Amino acid sequence: MISVTAAMQQIAACRTSWGTESVPLEQSIGRVLAEAVTADRDYPPFHRAMRDGFAIRFSDYDASGRKQYPFYNTIRQGDNLPPDHAVKVPAGGILPPEADIVIGTEDAQEQKGQVTFSNGNLRVYQNIFHKGEDAMEGQKVLEAGTRIHFQHLALLASFGVASVKVHRPPRVVIISAGKELRLLGAPVGLDQLRDANSYTIRGMLQQYGISPEPGFLAPEEGTALQELVAASLDADLLVISGGMTDSNTSAIKKVLLECGVEQVFHRVRANPCKPLWFGYSPTKTRVLLFSAHPFAVQTGSKLFLETYIRACWNLSPVKPWWLPYTDQRTAVTALDEYVPAVLLHKNGLRVRGLHASGNIVSAAHADGIICHATDAGSLEPGSLVPFYPWIDTQAPQVL
Repeated sequence: MISVTAAMQQIAACRTSWGTESVPLEQSIGRVLAEAVTADRDYPPFHRAMRDGFAIRFSDYDASGRKQYPFYNTIRQGDNLPPDHAVKVPAGGILPPEADIVIGTEDAQEQKGQVTFSNGNLRVYQNIFHKGEDAMEGQKVLEAGTRIHFQHLALLASFGVASVKVHRPPRVVIISAGKELRLLGAPVGLDQLRDANSYTIRGMLQQYGISPEPGFLAPEEGTALQELVAASLDADLLVISGGMTDSNTSAIKKVLLECGVEQVFHRVRANPCKPLWFGYSPTKTRVLLFSAHPFAVQTGSKLFLETYIRACWNLSPVKPWWLPYTDQRTAVTALDEYVPAVLLHKNGLRVRGLHASGNIVSAAHADGIICHATDAGSLEPGSLVPFYPWIDTQAPQVL
């Protein structure tokens, strides 16, 4: 039995590459850049006004406020601004090449096609966004390994990136093992359960733009499972959930070994993930085996499945935020305990554990999970605990 940290390290060490592909920009959300993006031109590509006002040549400016400037309501791009003239410009508007200051409308007085300015404390290039201020042509604007979110799309589109080179997703097969399981939509008896774990695994992968193949149900042992595993070893990744106990997962482990899958490790010092098993086949299929406990699958998907995907795409590893705990908590096992938790935003960011870690309702209402480590003793209000958000995001900065 190894620690969670050691398990994550061994999983990351088995990373591989699935190649790259190009996808349309509108289909790139969640995907990971395989190469850096550089600016194809200066941005902005012209000097533009920072606010509504009048653009003039600063050399024409008279701080006394008595000088009158004939002004244009508009000026075509490329037209020159004559000396001692002004042009009305909107915020974000293109400036004529001679204009090097914009004076806000609140400091301007219009009268009969002329304008005067009352603010005597102005400087050259005031209220102007300079050409190339955001990025110069050839400048790197996104690094390889960036995971694309909606806020990146405007930047990519602005630099003409219609097709994005990204890491190719793996081919993933999901198996839910257990004779008591039924597909959604099928009748269920009192001693039967609907398959929920495959949806947890699928949802984690879909956050990274990975679409697994349709899932399979099988008993926890026997010919049916063995045939299904053998047929799945041409995939890049096989994820199995099954067995509520070590003996159940050991039966699935036996099937994996009989199919030629080599064990990397079995069991971690963590509740509810203790029966975790990881290995790889001669065909280089990586195999993760979770217990059938729904919260174990949720926790394992966050800690171990996400670790593997991020390692393969050279993303930063899964790391916790360290936050103060709000309550008292006493450990109930001799293992590191992972429990659902919610974030509180009163007096700074804090975290509070939710009771009944096996309750899928608690997990669904949680913001993530905390780890109550065995060496931490009892938790007291203010104790720092590692918090893993369900949704991968950057840790908040401490000011």
